[in-house]
Amino acid sequence: MGKGFYKIGIVGWMVLLLLMGGCKKAPINDKIEGMWKLEEFTTHEDGKTHPCERIYYSIQLWVVDVAEKQGAHGYKPSVGRFMYGEDEKTVTMKDFHYRDWTTDSKEATALEDLIPYGINSLETTFEVVKADGKSLILRSDYATLRFTGF
Repeated sequence: MGKGFYKIGIVGWMVLLLLMGGCKKAPINDKIEGMWKLEEFTTHEDGKTHPCERIYYSIQLWVVDVAEKQGAHGYKPSVGRFMYGEDEKTVTMKDFHYRDWTTDSKEATALEDLIPYGINSLETTFEVVKADGKSLILRSDYATLRFTGF
């Protein structure tokens, strides 16, 4: 009977270890992290609203990926670092590099290639105006970006 309990104990520990290894990393803030379509951005200096077509942001675990999907403009995709402020009321995007299939190309993104994405600085801090999982509004000193989730 002692050997039976021993075997059950070993099997139990093995199952527990397998289950623990299958856990995936959870988002830091599931109202902000996810897949977003940039609908438009409004530049503050001139009050002009720039409608966006097929521009997408993917925000996940310290990474932001910006890309135009099947668009006519040929905007270059980039991947950068994404960081939360201490209170999660601000977020910062920086260290952008051009995207090369599944990773970055190691070539820093030129500032002019970020402008179509509503970003005018190689390091931009945004105030989180609204984040409810369905819509996201971010405001920088340059522009206010409006997203819808998908």
